[in-house]
Parts: sequence; structure tokens; C-alpha cells
Amino acid sequence: MNPTTRSLADSEKSSSYRLDGNIIVSKQIETELDVLCITYTETFEFLAAGLTDGTIQLYKANTGEKAKSLRDTEIIQNPGSVTAVKHRPVRKTHPITNTLIATYVNGCIKCWHYPSSQCLYTIREKRQTLGLAYHPNLPKFVTVGDDTNVCLYDEETKIQERVFHASETLDAIDGHKSRVFAACFNPKSAHEIITGGWDDTVMFWDTRQPYALRHISGVHMCGDGLDISQNGKDILTCAWQRKDPIQLWDYGSGKLITSLDPDNLSSMLYCGNYISNLFIACGGTDANLFRIVDLRSHSTLAMVKNLSEGVYNMALGPIDTKYAKRTKQPEAHLPKLAFCSGTTIFEIKIQLN
Repeated sequence: MNPTTRSLADSEKSSSYRLDGNIIVSKQIETELDVLCITYTETFEFLAAGLTDGTIQLYKANTGEKAKSLRDTEIIQNPGSVTAVKHRPVRKTHPITNTLIATYVNGCIKCWHYPSSQCLYTIREKRQTLGLAYHPNLPKFVTVGDDTNVCLYDEETKIQERVFHASETLDAIDGHKSRVFAACFNPKSAHEIITGGWDDTVMFWDTRQPYALRHISGVHMCGDGLDISQNGKDILTCAWQRKDPIQLWDYGSGKLITSLDPDNLSSMLYCGNYISNLFIACGGTDANLFRIVDLRSHSTLAMVKNLSEGVYNMALGPIDTKYAKRTKQPEAHLPKLAFCSGTTIFEIKIQLN
């Protein structure tokens, strides 16, 4: 079956969702396998989806048409789910590399040159590798996994520069004690990282120190639900927990700023990001939904709910500049957003009346 063609059963299943607010589904793509992670490529030409069999499937962002499959002999012979896929952050000083870096549950880290469908290099970790984060300004990235360690790599040399972990001091809380799923560099620092996982802590690291310098307690992370505001001052946690799943924290002190309760429909969250300085987006399970939250009113701006599957990952797309120029309302300046729910990829955008 062509992945972009839905069967009648798939159509009925995926059409059961409901939209709240000024939001439209601009694209809906059906895949053959569950999608665990997604990203747009650097120039927004493609949407890349990491599947449960280790394939990274690329779709044309403007049409949703299936374009390329990224999978080499190693993945075919030893398949493992793609746990994260990212591109280097776009900056004026960064050349467009046309590459994606992906992590796999079998411990592989692969860099793909997607125009040629070639794997440029592979790094193999002796663990389940569960997440990945790029430095916003430097050619470096970190990976996290089931062994509690946070590994820092130089992208240009492919060398593991440092491994961050807990010390052997029994009463110290200076590193993770269980699986780590989320990581984020502070955009205003060359050296600072935060991470979160199953041990209900968010750890603060400095790349010049092996152990965490401080921590936040009471946040249960199961996915890519950790983000830092562009000014480097606030932390967003989107946690897989019934009580206070959406929280904002002060980066400098680690103190709680607020717990957001944006509407009467709660969800245990896997993913979340700042999408501007005024809005965040998040998605999860039980209830299966994706929502955009207005940080000014602490209320839901728009929501996709009644999804047949949970939301495990999301990606920020391009801003419709022609539409944004017609109004000064900040909602019109939000980017398109993509998220994955089971075998479906949704692309959504805010459409003001």
C-alpha cells in the first residue's frame, strides 16, 4: 500500500479527531508503521519520520508525497526503532549541510546525507540510545539513553568529547539514576545542558564538569518534553504524569514559576516545545491530544483531540510569511507544526478568522 494513500479503515480511524480553536490540518500523511519521531529538514523541503523498523522516511513537505527512505545494510540486518531525528540548527553562520542525525534503540547514531540517501558515518553506543539534542550555535550534540549517561560529541570530528554521569557519592543527587529521554542546550550558553528522564529529576550540567551541578525534582520525563526559552531564562517541562504535566521553571534558581492548567482536558505528555516567546505546544496520551498554549493567559489557544493514538513527538515548521504580514496578531506569526500519532503525521497551522 502506498503510505500516502489511506485505506477506508485508516481514514475512518484518523478522521475521528476533533479540532478546537482557530486551527486547521494542512496535511495528513499515513505511514505503514508507527512514527516515533519527526523533524523538518533545514530548508523545510522535507518532513522526516523515524519509524519503528529503523527507517527514516522523507515526505515532500509541500505535498506530503513519499520521497526517500533512509536505511542502510546495518539497519536492515539489525533493525531498531528510530528514537530521535534532528538537523543542525539553522544560523547565518551555519552552512546548509543537507544532513540529519538520528539515534536508534540499538545504540547506533547515524548521520545521513538525505539528498543522496547515504549514511556519512555511524557511531555505535553500547546502550539503548533514546534521545538527541543539538547545540544551537556549535557543531556539537548530546545523546541520552538507558545507561543514565549523557554523551557529548563533536559533530565535525565524530569524537565523543565527554560523558556526564552521577558521582559515586551515595547521598549526592548529581546525575541520573534511570533512563534519560530528554536533553536541551541552553541557547545563551556555550556549556550548559539540562536533561530529564525516568528518575523524576531534571539535571543541570556544565560541559566542563562530569557531574550535574544541581537538579529539579518531581518531573517524570518519557520523551522529548524539555525546552529552554530563547532568552535562556525559563525552562518548560512537559511530563508524563497526571499531576502538573506542564510546568515553567526559572533557569537560574531552578524554582517553579507556575504549573499550567490550560483547559479541563488533561494529558500525560511525551513532547513539548516553545514555539515562540508567547506560546508553547505539547502532546501526549490519555487523553490523546496535541495543544497550543498561550503563555499570556495560560489557556489553550488551539487543540487537536480525540486522536486514535498518543502523540510522541513534534516538529516546528516554517512560518507562512505572506499570511503573517496581513496581521500583527502574534498567533498569525506562529510556524506550522507537525506531530506524529501512531501511523499518522499531522501538519497543522493557526488560521485566524
